[in-house]
Order: sequence, then C-alpha cells, then structure tokens
Amino acid sequence: MLLSAFALSYLGMMLLCLGMNRHRSELLRADRRVPAAVILRSTAAVCFGIALWLCIASQGGEIGAVIWLCLVMLAGVLLALLLAWRARWVLPLMPLLAAGAALSGLW
Repeated sequence: MLLSAFALSYLGMMLLCLGMNRHRSELLRADRRVPAAVILRSTAAVCFGIALWLCIASQGGEIGAVIWLCLVMLAGVLLALLLAWRARWVLPLMPLLAAGAALSGLW
C-alpha cells in the first residue's frame, strides 16, 4: 500500500510540474495541448488525497499522516533531482512505479 501511495504522490507532483510552462515544454518536448492548469492541480490534489487515504488505511491515523507527508516530500525530492539531471526519466518512471505498486499488491 505504501508503494501505491508513493506512486500516487509522485504522480501528483508530476502533474503539478506539468502545470508549469517550463517543465511542460521540457518534459513533453512539443507544443502539445494539455488540460488547463486548474484541471492538472485538481487531479494532483485527488492523487494526494488517495495517497493520504492509503497511508491512513495501512498505518492508522496518527502515523499514516506522517508517513504520507514523508512520501510526498520524497516524491518531490526525487522529481526535483530528476528534473535537474535526468529529465528524460521523469515520465517513464511513472509506469514503473505503478507496476511495482501492482506487483507489491499481489504479494
């Protein structure tokens, strides 16, 4: 469950980055039309909310919120480092995280 929460936190941070013109042009490498920034931000908020719910469901209310904050922070740091040094890895990492979360659910 925590890997799923991390994947959702990473997705939320990535959506927030795609809402910014600089990162959108760098990551998509084209003038593709993407939804408005309001839609991207609201989708990111939904991802963060589901990640919070997963953390609270797996660890309880007290520690689940703390773990969620740590996961959001780690996702932000990972995304910032990838954007700084390996911007090409930002988008392909999301399916890998989703696959890892799906496989961890099978165990």
